[in-house]
Amino acid sequence: MDKRVVQEWYDIRVEVTFPQEISRERHPQPYQNRSKIARAKLEIVSWTDCFKRGCWRRTHVGIGLMFFQQFVGINALIYYGPTLLQTMGLDRSMQLIISGVLNITQLVGVSSSVWSMDWFGRRPLLLWGSAPMFVSHFVTAMLVALGASWGPMPWAMPAEIFPSSLRAKGVALSTCSNWLNNSIIGIITPPLVQNTGFGACVFFAVFCLFSGIWTFFFVPETMRRTLEQMDHVFKDVRGEEELAKKRFEEAIVAKGDAPAYA
Repeated sequence: MDKRVVQEWYDIRVEVTFPQEISRERHPQPYQNRSKIARAKLEIVSWTDCFKRGCWRRTHVGIGLMFFQQFVGINALIYYGPTLLQTMGLDRSMQLIISGVLNITQLVGVSSSVWSMDWFGRRPLLLWGSAPMFVSHFVTAMLVALGASWGPMPWAMPAEIFPSSLRAKGVALSTCSNWLNNSIIGIITPPLVQNTGFGACVFFAVFCLFSGIWTFFFVPETMRRTLEQMDHVFKDVRGEEELAKKRFEEAIVAKGDAPAYA
């Protein structure tokens, strides 16, 4: 059999057994007690691992990225662009035209991020994006440059920063943050525009400023870093420990002695 096929088969087996081995080490009791209640308890406590030492900083970054993606006004402009532009005194036709231009601009910006995030890095794009967004909200109430930074970046980074054993749950928490804050923005934007006019733009501008400050202090650069190097990026040890255990699992699988977990 081709060596590449064999290696792929080994990798698949490791990816299946490794998270189970990590979970068994952290929470041995539910594995000893195989009742449904014990397994339900295991599922609950495994979610808390995302907030413990070795992962809480990553969870904070993942959730925070999705929070600021919504509160810098991206989806508010997509959902309520004509309404926001009406506060500038534009007629209905011009509102629709500018909203269309805005959405096209965002499409171009997001498309460009496919190469720009690996060329400039995640952190610089987030920082550079926060500054012009802050200025733009104050100046024109229309954000023509927001798509290339805070639009796609919060979707790319969560999958990069979590260790293998917690990646699914970490990304799930980040995505929950996105949709929760998306719902909040969808609810508060119409009355915010109706009752404050340009105050809505000031509101989003303030969060653009906060997003830049938060990124500067809390978001590390992950460009060209492997998943195993994230422990150095976040200055924790979980990635290192899991890498050593994963290599051990790979050695076991290569010998054909991989354990089977029920």
